[in-house]
Amino acid sequence: MRVTKIERTSAADEVRTQILALIESGDLAVGAKLPSEHELARSFGVSRAVVREGLGSLRSVGIVESRAGAGTFVRSLRATHGGLLLAGRYSSGELHEVRCHIEIPGAALAASRRTDEHLRRLEEIVARHAGTQDADAWVRDDLLFHVTLAEATGNALQVRFVTELRELQSELTLTMARRAGGLAAPVEEHGAVLEAIRRQDEESARRAMTAHLDAIQSRSQLLEG
Repeated sequence: MRVTKIERTSAADEVRTQILALIESGDLAVGAKLPSEHELARSFGVSRAVVREGLGSLRSVGIVESRAGAGTFVRSLRATHGGLLLAGRYSSGELHEVRCHIEIPGAALAASRRTDEHLRRLEEIVARHAGTQDADAWVRDDLLFHVTLAEATGNALQVRFVTELRELQSELTLTMARRAGGLAAPVEEHGAVLEAIRRQDEESARRAMTAHLDAIQSRSQLLEG
C-alpha cells in the first residue's frame, strides 16, 4: 500500500483523503481490513491520534467500520458522492446560511405538524445524547435528530434537503464534538428545540433552532480561527 508522508497542518484530513483515494482506486476493496492504527501512523508519518481522527471522519459517514477485537474494515463506497467529498468545497458560513433558510422555518412547521410518534423519537434521541460520550455515536444521532424534525414537517423534500445538508456538515460536527467543548452545549440546544416541539409552539421552535444553528456556527468559527 503506497502512501506519502504528510506535511500539511491538517494531517487528519490528509489521512482521510489518502485512505479514501485507496478505497476509490480499489487498492482497499469493500470488506478489506485496513492496517492497524500503528501501521498507518508509521506509513503516514503522523501520530496514532491523527490517524484515529482521520478514520473517525470516514467512520461517521459509513465508509469504514470498526469491529471490536478485529480492526477497521471498508464498509461502503456510497458516501464518496455525498457529504464527505462535498464538505471541502463549501465554507461553514455557506452551509450555515442555507441551513438557516431551511431548518428554522422547518422547525416551526415540525412544531405545528408533528405527531406523537415524531415526539417520541425526538425524546429518545435527546435522551441518548445526554447519556453518551462517544463522539461517533453522537454525530449519528445528531443527524437523526435533524432528519426526524424534517420528517415531522410532512414534506419529503424537506427531509431530503436536511439529510444532504447534515451529511455535508458531518465531518465538522464530528470535529466539534471532539474538540470544541464536548457535547453538553448541543445537547442543551436540542433539548430547547424538543421542548418547543413538545408544546407545538411554532415561534419558540423557530427561536430555539435559530439559537442552535448560530451556536454551531460560532463553534465552527472557533475551530477555523
